[in-house]
Amino acid sequence: MTEIPIIDDSTPEELRCTVCLLPMQYQTKKDGKFLWQCFKCGKQYLVSDNVDDSVEESWSPPR
Repeated sequence: MTEIPIIDDSTPEELRCTVCLLPMQYQTKKDGKFLWQCFKCGKQYLVSDNVDDSVEESWSPPR
């Protein structure tokens, strides 16, 4: 019988872009949400303080 590994649900120390797989950088807090951005492709995540809320994705021009 093969053991199934336990899922690690802990909070990650860094966010990685789902497009570039590079670490995203924290920018600012906007409307009670933390704004993270990938500087290569411009993808943005808005992460809420509230655990029950979902993460919003958006795009901005890359720098």
